[in-house]
Amino acid sequence: MSSFQDQSPRRPQALLSQDGLSSLRWQDPKIIAWWSASFPGFGHFLLHQFIRGFLLSAWEVAINTFARINEAIYYSFTGQFELAKQVVEPRWAFAYAIVYLFAIWDSYIKASDANKQYHLAKLEGARVVSNLLKPWTITNISFKRPSAAMVCSFIFPGLGQLYNNRIALGFYGVFWWFIYMTMSRSHEAILYLMIGKLSKSTALLSPHWLLFMPSVLGGAMYDAYMTAQDHNRLFKIEQKQYFAEKYPHFPLRLFEKENDPYVDH
Repeated sequence: MSSFQDQSPRRPQALLSQDGLSSLRWQDPKIIAWWSASFPGFGHFLLHQFIRGFLLSAWEVAINTFARINEAIYYSFTGQFELAKQVVEPRWAFAYAIVYLFAIWDSYIKASDANKQYHLAKLEGARVVSNLLKPWTITNISFKRPSAAMVCSFIFPGLGQLYNNRIALGFYGVFWWFIYMTMSRSHEAILYLMIGKLSKSTALLSPHWLLFMPSVLGGAMYDAYMTAQDHNRLFKIEQKQYFAEKYPHFPLRLFEKENDPYVDH
């Protein structure tokens, strides 16, 4: 019996590693699918399925470039429909469409399953580990400011993830944003716009690379905000668990409004 009790929890709520915090949380599958439609891989990042996210997002950039999807979108938005039809590469566009639809469907299914796992993990109530000390890094669950995380990612996508101690995803985001800025020449265009040279500013821009940027910026901000909220939620859970074990005979109310009625998804 004791050996069974000493085993690790069946469904842990969170895991700390040298790369940051991974946790189960409730998320609307429709929102996850929407982010996958916005940029394949982003829905999987929100589900903390990072390998799939890295591969799908890299696929999006590569195959979109080969198929020239963004150029076709640009020409369509500007009413140049004949050019939009001519510019698309059918060989690559077919492969792009298949993986694009798969990413949306797969993230929706996995979000639905993750919600079930979240409920089961919450019922089990496994102890949350709050600190991890390793030779190369120190990781912990601590209070974060979601608005600060979101602003960091707004200034430069990836910085909000680094604020949340998500090392690999943070530097991945910084690397790709630098690529998007360089290839689209958006930073140069902004400088010309600031000094009043509007025509030169618009002439510099590359529509193909520029169209990646809104989804990346929005996705980075949303992910940073949600991860910061995860830190705060798990910090409260860990504190309650610790003090409930330390002082089992004293009912504790540690956080404001924690006993107020709410809808638990």
